Amino acid sequence: MTPGEFLLLVLAWLLLAATLLMLVFRAVITKAVLEPVLRHPVFIIESDDWGFGPLEQAERLKALATLLARFRNGSGRCPVMTLGVVLAGPDTARIAANGCREYVRTGLSNSDLAIVRDAMFEGTAKGVFALQLHGLEHFWPPSLMKVATSNEFAARWLTGPALPQTEDLPAHLQSRWIDASALPSQALSPDDIAAAVHQEIQAFSETFGHPAEVVVPPTFVWNMEVEHAWIRHGIRCVVTPGCRYEHRGVDGKLVRGQPLFHNGERGPDGLRYVVRNDYFEPQLGHSSADALLSVDRSTRLGRPTLFETHRFNFLGMNGEAAMRELESLVRHVLEKYPEVVFLSTRELAACYATSSDLLETRLARRLHCIIERLREQSRLYKLAWLTGIVLPAWMLWRFTAVRQT
Repeated sequence: MTPGEFLLLVLAWLLLAATLLMLVFRAVITKAVLEPVLRHPVFIIESDDWGFGPLEQAERLKALATLLARFRNGSGRCPVMTLGVVLAGPDTARIAANGCREYVRTGLSNSDLAIVRDAMFEGTAKGVFALQLHGLEHFWPPSLMKVATSNEFAARWLTGPALPQTEDLPAHLQSRWIDASALPSQALSPDDIAAAVHQEIQAFSETFGHPAEVVVPPTFVWNMEVEHAWIRHGIRCVVTPGCRYEHRGVDGKLVRGQPLFHNGERGPDGLRYVVRNDYFEPQLGHSSADALLSVDRSTRLGRPTLFETHRFNFLGMNGEAAMRELESLVRHVLEKYPEVVFLSTRELAACYATSSDLLETRLARRLHCIIERLREQSRLYKLAWLTGIVLPAWMLWRFTAVRQT
């Protein structure tokens, strides 16, 4: 075999291997290509469960707003913490009075909870909070009432001290858009979904004086009926973990329905998805150093960094330690990435919807990030090594890296 024939054989093999890999991994490759590449690092803290619950939230929200307002990026913008707001919960005294036969709610307009709502307003005015709809409740009330007829814990939670924490409920009962009174969970009727979405959208507007545009489904469980109702009521963006969970199995665990989403992707009704891609839960051992590595990774992939965190981190005895970790994280992000962009999730979704300056248009940079994204796919990466495709991919990766400088 002559050198020329050998070269042709190698090229034919690489072409065949590349074709086969593209066919097998076409969904993964398509999403990596279609997801926009960001020109600069983007950093957002996504925090859930604020609203109904202990009144100590008010002082903690004020402290968080003060902390975040101390920092500015190059354009003078403060870091933004989105608040996934739970608008209401059980009026335990009235439920106890009716013998736990009928659910009665109390919301953020209640004279006690108003101080929590006002702390949210203060942070919003400072430009460090952005309010997002989490749910009217962090559960489906008929399900919880049904469980309470035979479950002593659920009955005590509904009739005990005022303003209980929804975090104390079993995980499967914290899902809002399913009936989890028995497992596996059952879907809600379209009429019940439509009525509940209308009710919570209206409650959000009445509480905060403006409509909700971004929703964070409790425990990330929802279905297309919920999505149809959201879009009819003005929701434009849904925060996801990169997929949609549609129900809970017999063991109470989440069951995934929708294939993976990518940032900026649009659903059938035009709803836009954004993806939370890491956690920052200091009370679960997540440190600012770990979180900074996540920022590095997301930036390398041309993606925003959306950290998921929850209010429990900032309440109670360990709340101050979580505040210190947050402060350390923001400081180190600004030191390492002075060009970092701070914005809300609603603003990020708007950037994906338009020809924003934040979106990368240079071909070399886009190709470089696409290769980085595909390298994250373990099976694809291993097969690329086995077939030899990794060599031309590496050469393209090196070439696009040079072209960016």
